Amino acid sequence: MRKTFRQFPAICVCVLLALAACAGLQPQVTVGPETGEKAIAMKASNFKFVPNNIKAYQGDILVLEVENVSDSEHNLTIKDPHGQVLQNADIPPKKTVKFRIALPEAGEYDFYCDEPFHTTFGMKGRFEVIERQ
Repeated sequence: MRKTFRQFPAICVCVLLALAACAGLQPQVTVGPETGEKAIAMKASNFKFVPNNIKAYQGDILVLEVENVSDSEHNLTIKDPHGQVLQNADIPPKKTVKFRIALPEAGEYDFYCDEPFHTTFGMKGRFEVIERQ
C-alpha cells in the first residue's frame, strides 16, 4: 500500500503532461479576403477555444463573440506579433463577451486563457495574419 501511495504523484504528473501534449491547434479557419470587419463565433470551454487557429489578412478587424459554455470563469488575452497585450478580458461562466481586434500587421497573434493552468492544458490559439495580395 505504501509503495502505491508514493507512486500516485508521479502517475498524476504523467497524466497531466499527456493531456497537455494532446492540446494543439485545430484545423485552420480562414476569414474571407474582402476588407472590413469579420465576425467570428468562438466557444470557450474547459481547456479549449473553438476555433483556435484562425487565418486573417493584414488590416482586418475581427469581431469575436466568445461564448463561455463552461461553469468556470475564463479569460481571453490576445498578444500582437511583438508580444504586447492587445486585449485582456474575463468571460464569466455561461456568458458571451464581444472583442473587437484590429490586425494592423502581418504575423502571429497568440491568444490564451490566463486562468491558472488553463494555457498549459491547451486553452490557447493563434491568429495567423498574412499580407493582403
